[in-house]
Amino acid sequence: MISIQNFSFRFRGSARYALRDVNLNISTGEFVILTGPSGCGKSTLALALGGFLFNQYDGEAQGEIVVAGMDVRHTPIYDVAEVVGLVQQNPEAQFCTLTVQDEVAFGLENRCLPRAEIRERLTWALDVVGARHLEDRTLATLSGGEKQRVAVAAVMAARPQVLVFDEPTSNLDPTATAQIFDVIARIRDLNGITVVVIEHKTTYLKRFAPRWVRMESGRITATATQVTHTPLSLAAPGISAPSAANLHSASTNAAPFLRVEKLCAGYNEKTVLHDVSLTAGPGEFIAVMGDNGSGKSTFLQCLLGLLRPTSGKVEVLGQDAGRAPVSQLARQIAYVFQNPDHQLFADSVWQEATLAPRNFGMWDSDVEQRIEAMLQLSGLDDRRADHPYRLSYGEKRRLNLLAMLSYAPRLLLLDEILIGQDPENATRLLQWVTACVATGSTAILVHHAPSLLRPYAHRLLFFEQGRLLVDAPSEAGFAQLAQCGKNAYLAVTDGGLP
Repeated sequence: MISIQNFSFRFRGSARYALRDVNLNISTGEFVILTGPSGCGKSTLALALGGFLFNQYDGEAQGEIVVAGMDVRHTPIYDVAEVVGLVQQNPEAQFCTLTVQDEVAFGLENRCLPRAEIRERLTWALDVVGARHLEDRTLATLSGGEKQRVAVAAVMAARPQVLVFDEPTSNLDPTATAQIFDVIARIRDLNGITVVVIEHKTTYLKRFAPRWVRMESGRITATATQVTHTPLSLAAPGISAPSAANLHSASTNAAPFLRVEKLCAGYNEKTVLHDVSLTAGPGEFIAVMGDNGSGKSTFLQCLLGLLRPTSGKVEVLGQDAGRAPVSQLARQIAYVFQNPDHQLFADSVWQEATLAPRNFGMWDSDVEQRIEAMLQLSGLDDRRADHPYRLSYGEKRRLNLLAMLSYAPRLLLLDEILIGQDPENATRLLQWVTACVATGSTAILVHHAPSLLRPYAHRLLFFEQGRLLVDAPSEAGFAQLAQCGKNAYLAVTDGGLP
């Protein structure tokens, strides 16, 4: 079904090859998992399989990629799309319409299918990803996880022969993640579809007995039909997770950094948050969890004043976040958005990394040394002259966090910073946040990976349908989740990102 022979690709203006001498054959009906460090070329290979790399990007290609008998390098994209369905890492990158219904129907309408068949496929696709309730929503009002479900549904509705998923569950909560992987496996078994999944959440996938293919630095370095260990180790070289006994804890006598009283907020007359109240002090590492659409990102936006409360009050660092200018709050509060593209402003990695401290008048030799060190550790040092949009999704996330940590903010609001990270880089980013917290700053991190967050977080907030269901010290909070039957949030993996 798929034959890749001696394939190399270098983006225009880049000195290095994104892919180098790739050779891979995939049979009809095979289930292949592609793993490897963030930035190793996995997403570039996915774009190549779907033909997008040769129709939307300038670059130098060598070698051959044949899918279902088509040379995708020289085949029109609309012909390749009849055979290959690609779910991209960033769901917004593939949206073409404004509503959920239109998005799922878009490809089917372009194929001129009968109205009744379009309706049947649309309903089926939304049902299998658990998004039928979103059918009448506009895409702009969806959470990141909800957008990801719609993106998967839109591709599945076309029922292609080859499905390529580039981290299809990166924004999804644990329950939805398991459901999506079940759906992928079921469709493959029923229809004999060839499936290629790029993932760091390896634990979920082992039960499907896939073929594992590992990439590093643009090359395929290993392939195996089964694994007896996790393809990627959680611990980064020289980095270990802290024990609970060694975690820095917040001072109970310090004045609160954050005070939220009966907060209600939402969009377009729809209330998302209901009567949320809490306080947080300096030096806290707070994990925020909950199903997609439960209000986590909305909560963070209220803390920086990006969204004004409909009722209640948010006081941050002694300022009313509902009234103070965001530009004023941002000098002490750093926000990393869920979508990395939403906060890339400069023309090079170095300019992006140094933008905030220069803009705030905080630039000095200590800041410069801090940024130099983080660029080196994050693997971005040799990319400093590149435009940020040349980076992979995971590399953009690391740049986002690096840029915010550069000016040592007192409050960190982090929305899914671990998306697109291999375990090594995920561990490193959590260590950076921990180091910032140890100086007295407070971090509020939204993420869905309990096994990653439990060793670091002092406290757990869990949202359910816009209400704060759990607010407790970390281990007590997970115990409460167990009592509530939230077992998907309790899983401990053997190293892969859950």
